[in-house]
Amino acid sequence: MITAFYNGVSGVKTAEFGHSTIGNDISNINTVGYKSSTAEFKSLFYTALAGASSSPVNSQIGLGSTKMATSLNFTQGNLQTTDNVFDMAIDGDGFFGLIGNNGEQYFTRNGEFTKDSDGNLVNRSGMYLLGTVAPLSSATLGESALNKLGVTGGNVEAYSIPIGDSIKLGSVDSQGKIQLPDVLYTPSSPTTQVSYSGYLNSTIYTEPRSVELTSESFEVKADKNTNKITITGDLNLTPEIHHPNKANNEVMITITDAKGQSVQIKASTQADGKFSAEFDNSNATTKLDLNGELTYLASAMVKQEVATPQTFTTDIWAPNGDKNILKLEFTKQVPQGQQIAFDAVVSVIGPDGNIISATQGELRYNQKGALVSNTLGTINNGGANLELSLGTPYNPAVPNTGFDGLKPAEQISAELSVSKNGRSEGLLTEYTMSDSGDILAVFDNGDMATVAKVALYHFQNNQGLNKASENTYQASANSGEPIFYTNANGEVIYGAAIRNHMLEMSNVDLGVSLTDMIVMQKMFDASSKSITTADEMIKNAINKLRLI
Repeated sequence: MITAFYNGVSGVKTAEFGHSTIGNDISNINTVGYKSSTAEFKSLFYTALAGASSSPVNSQIGLGSTKMATSLNFTQGNLQTTDNVFDMAIDGDGFFGLIGNNGEQYFTRNGEFTKDSDGNLVNRSGMYLLGTVAPLSSATLGESALNKLGVTGGNVEAYSIPIGDSIKLGSVDSQGKIQLPDVLYTPSSPTTQVSYSGYLNSTIYTEPRSVELTSESFEVKADKNTNKITITGDLNLTPEIHHPNKANNEVMITITDAKGQSVQIKASTQADGKFSAEFDNSNATTKLDLNGELTYLASAMVKQEVATPQTFTTDIWAPNGDKNILKLEFTKQVPQGQQIAFDAVVSVIGPDGNIISATQGELRYNQKGALVSNTLGTINNGGANLELSLGTPYNPAVPNTGFDGLKPAEQISAELSVSKNGRSEGLLTEYTMSDSGDILAVFDNGDMATVAKVALYHFQNNQGLNKASENTYQASANSGEPIFYTNANGEVIYGAAIRNHMLEMSNVDLGVSLTDMIVMQKMFDASSKSITTADEMIKNAINKLRLI
């Protein structure tokens, strides 16, 4: 009876412990990073019960059970997407490191972090996230950057950071607070190299155009005796005319005397490009004074070859941070000779629209479209020499040379590639993260820089961690000291991924927990019944003793 009583009492206490453990799990089912617990029990001391006879065989009867410990379940919880850039979820093994206001170190799977008023990454309890921060330098912003920030009449606290550098975590003991400035700045660097590759429009079309004739192309004779003027000429003597040998091209000659009186005389060309005309001054409505000096102006309406000009513009950066414009203008030379040639004008234009530097020359290609020569001169970008590459000239000894830059094409092509160095000044627009735990700064000039790296800690025995709160833990002698994983070269590696814009939710399985709760309730009911039964048996025994 007494044994049954002890068994019942221990069972009730044990069930109460199980209820508490399971109930705590269920209540934290929505707690980020929470890890479920399993209640563990042990048997109480056994007692030896002698047999009814002098038999040497004894029986052992247990005196119930009691709570022993709770074991933590560190299985992965579900990952849930969020809209907070500093929400992080560990996909795999490991813990975030925290420093409390008391200076003690904690560890957690809860990746809910935000920036506090000082720019430090903290959790909801105000504990600081641990990691390594890139070296920052104080920066003085120029007028352009201040205007972007909307700051006038003063300066702001700003920091500059190198572009392209990576961050190594270092040792476990060297990790500190992650502080992210509100204003990050990258200075500009001048553009000193620009290269183009693509196609120049080589298409030619014809259209009627008026071309002024050179004085060598025609002759005017005025006869004072007969009061007549005769005109003869040849379009072949005007080099600007592309196709002079054609009949019926209209030629217009304007003759002006010393008194300002003018007459226009029309003529038509023969098939060989020659033309002639006669003007009878005596019968003319407007009579010229042939005694004084006469001046002549002649033009021909002919079909000319016309090339389509092309203009390319590229933003470049001056040493002082100004955004200049590199402008390239190309026009194919017509009529085309044995080689294909383009007249080229290159200029650098400042922010005020004025030309800073300019040069002109020509690009010449062979019939296969390979660049033969480039006569463009040097050009200056606001104090920095600009190296402009339009292609490597053809070299018969080197295969495929002459085709790596700009090339002539018989149609308009949008295929144009520009590469250049230099960059504008950059101001921080946002922070983001990578799966490797890097916190990245994104700048308005397109640059990115690694600002910090989140530390990811591991333990030899996760079960040995001491639970400090529902989702924070501390190292113990059983867990061992926190460590970083390293590769064969001794470099720190994560051994897991840190997912940005995600949180690891609780790993509590509601169905399993409710089932365990029912089992514990049945245990409690059975133990309670055992106590009740033992109590009744004791009462009956006492009553029988009273009757003796």
